[in-house]
Amino acid sequence: SFASRKVKKTYLAVTVGNPGKGVVIDKPIGRHPRDRQRMRVVPDPHTRDSSGLAPKDRLVDRHPAAQVGRRALSIVDTLAFDGKLSLVQVRIETGRTHQIRVHLQDRRTPIYGDDVYGLPDWNKKLKRSHMIDRPLLHAYKLEIDHPVTGSKMLFNAGLPEDMVRLAKAIYPQATTEMPDLFTGNICHH
Repeated sequence: SFASRKVKKTYLAVTVGNPGKGVVIDKPIGRHPRDRQRMRVVPDPHTRDSSGLAPKDRLVDRHPAAQVGRRALSIVDTLAFDGKLSLVQVRIETGRTHQIRVHLQDRRTPIYGDDVYGLPDWNKKLKRSHMIDRPLLHAYKLEIDHPVTGSKMLFNAGLPEDMVRLAKAIYPQATTEMPDLFTGNICHH
């Protein structure tokens, strides 16, 4: 099911800034040309930047593999925004390495606590004020067809405790409006 992309995967994240509602991010992701541990949105070779050159002309084939990305599709929905931070739901249609982290960084709304793609000053504040030293990204929901019966199976993992405090601060009504954010369960349809 994973290989044939028949699994629906939904994540929750706390972001710095508001990425918006119903946002479709369809941007290819590939390795960063200089830091091989990082990924990045691969620039459109036809778009010019402030230098007046298209990325394909700036790179001049120094890193040909870095110019080619693989399609990555994320659908982002902000559940709540408190003026600084958002509680965000992200459904991914592809499963690229660091896809959600890279797409949200490219949108200039990085995941809070992300040391690789996030904002260092914000991450220090998170560690100081909440003792959290990790990206606030959580695999929330998995939907899959049962291999024998074909019935829909939904696995829901409630938020971990360190994210619960921030989620409730950003979205106080969540406990009544979306109680499944805080509890895990398995459903068959």
